[in-house]
Amino acid sequence: MSVSLCVLRIEIDEDLPEMANNLAEVEHAQEQKKKDRGARESKTITVETYASVVSGRSSGTGILPTSSRRSPPEASNDRETISFFCGNPLVEVTKGVLHLYKENELKETEEAKTLCLLSVPGALGAADLLAFAAACQQDICHVRVLRDGSPDHYMALFTFRTYDAAREFHTAFSGVPYSSLEPQALCHVAWVSRVEYARSGTPPPAHTELPTCPVCLERMDESVAGVLSVQCSHSFHADCLVRWSDARCPVCRCAQTPEPRERAVCLQCEIEGGPIEEGGPMGEGEGAGEALESYGSLWICLICGHVGCGRYEKGHAAKHFLASNHTYALQLGSNRVWDYAGDNFVHRLVQNKADGKLVAAEGGVGSDAGCHEKLDSAQLEFTYILTHQLDSQRAYYEEKINRLEIEHRATTAAGVRRAETAESEVSELRLKLSILTREHVAVERRMQSLANKVTTLQTELQEERGLASALASSHKQWQEQARKTEEALTKEVSELKEELRDVMFFVEARTSLAAAAPAEELAEATVTVAPAKPRRKRR
Repeated sequence: MSVSLCVLRIEIDEDLPEMANNLAEVEHAQEQKKKDRGARESKTITVETYASVVSGRSSGTGILPTSSRRSPPEASNDRETISFFCGNPLVEVTKGVLHLYKENELKETEEAKTLCLLSVPGALGAADLLAFAAACQQDICHVRVLRDGSPDHYMALFTFRTYDAAREFHTAFSGVPYSSLEPQALCHVAWVSRVEYARSGTPPPAHTELPTCPVCLERMDESVAGVLSVQCSHSFHADCLVRWSDARCPVCRCAQTPEPRERAVCLQCEIEGGPIEEGGPMGEGEGAGEALESYGSLWICLICGHVGCGRYEKGHAAKHFLASNHTYALQLGSNRVWDYAGDNFVHRLVQNKADGKLVAAEGGVGSDAGCHEKLDSAQLEFTYILTHQLDSQRAYYEEKINRLEIEHRATTAAGVRRAETAESEVSELRLKLSILTREHVAVERRMQSLANKVTTLQTELQEERGLASALASSHKQWQEQARKTEEALTKEVSELKEELRDVMFFVEARTSLAAAAPAEELAEATVTVAPAKPRRKRR
């Protein structure tokens, strides 16, 4: 299949790093940019890339420089999960102009795998767009949504894995409405060979930029929708111009009327093919003259330019009034205006400022000239007073605007100072917070170590308490045993003392007896000692 491939180029305003040291190249690029853009203004362009689950998210799928990428937060709570596309999109933001260049020659689309949806309704979100293409979810590598500030539409790029999948999508979805609620919003698809960014708007060789339709603001491609050029060299979509009820150009308001013909005829009579009588009845009024005889009784609508015959012929002019409610018609030849609503001639028409319609002014041809002069002078005086009042009001409001601008600048400067102070305080608080966080971690570690030591000491204390209780019970037993032993020894000592006393008494008595009595008496004498008490065995 042979088609014209398109090149989607994003003209960015920011200077590229390689241009920073070359001032001549920068100036040349700025002059070329002004020449290429013309009256187009720079807008904020946002590119959102949705990666497929199968291929996985890749950081190299962006279009713009890395500096323009704005990655979403990792811990985002409002993450929107789609069935066949995962994660937050890769968002790239820049300021510039979006161009769409179309190649002048037809080529085979065997290598093209990217399709561009020219005008996606703005009410259709990213999830709705992906759901619209859900049937081809397995063949899509990634989807890019390009927004250039237009509130009611944006562009979308679908990159497929194979050419066959892209061709199948083009065949199935081209000309299909996005939603059943808006059947007029159709999917217009164009083949794209590559997507790039540049610092100038110079089109590639053998390429022509696709303009936008002034009515629907969509790119005009003759292969997608019919393009119609009017006499003033402005181009529109054929469908958009058909819905435009006015006969004038929507851009320059140029009247798209046919060239004047030598003989004026009724449009309806010419369509029906009926006889055109020249020099017939004059219609309303008399004395129209030779011009009216040459034209016949023809009336032209002052609202839409419809030419119809008078009521005394076939009445097409009056039928046009009944069908369109266009009140005023001009009689060709006499240049008199007939009011169908008032059923009389109108001598003066003015334009109503409220709705822009033509209305009849009060007063006819026979009015007093002095009255007209007074009215003119009153109008001039009123215009002067009104102009003076408007000038004073303009000066007042300009002064008020200047005062508001000064107050706004002061408020903005104060807000900037407060913001700078708040930022410095925030930086200091963040530094303190980091220091306190480190100290808190150290204190927690020390507290954990002390808690472990306390646990160990409590265990040892329990062991010591158990050992102390065991020693106390043993000590009490030993004290009881020592007390008993002491009592036994005391009793034994008392018994030994008594025995010693008896022995000493015996020895003393024998000595005294030996010294006092003769030996014969002592030989016959006997000494009896009382038997000693049995001694208790010691333990």
